Amino acid sequence: MEAGDTDTLRALFTSFLASIPYTMRRKEDEAERERYFQYTFYLIMRLISVYTVYVEKVQSQGRVDCVVETRQYIYIFEFKLDGTASEALRQIEAKGYVREYSADPRKLYQIGATFSSETGTISDWMCR
Repeated sequence: MEAGDTDTLRALFTSFLASIPYTMRRKEDEAERERYFQYTFYLIMRLISVYTVYVEKVQSQGRVDCVVETRQYIYIFEFKLDGTASEALRQIEAKGYVREYSADPRKLYQIGATFSSETGTISDWMCR
């Protein structure tokens, strides 16, 4: 994350999530399944970094799933369960999640990520 390499970031998260046994994932409630992936992502970020990590960060038009701030970069993540990364990016745009950081000099990444309830890992990822 310190290097701003989102392709490597995707590969690392995909690999890590793939190592979690399928029996650990919640299956009965769709909202809880998405929350499982979101909080797993959050815990990974908190455990591996000294960065500022926000989950469900409340803003003027909604809640951002996850924001990670490093010295040089800001990563805005929107997650979808069994959706598409482009849907997630559209939500970032529609809800104006970037506005809070418009005066911040750090490079900003908007990342849409889709979690697959079938594979238990990231199935789609787009960055802009």
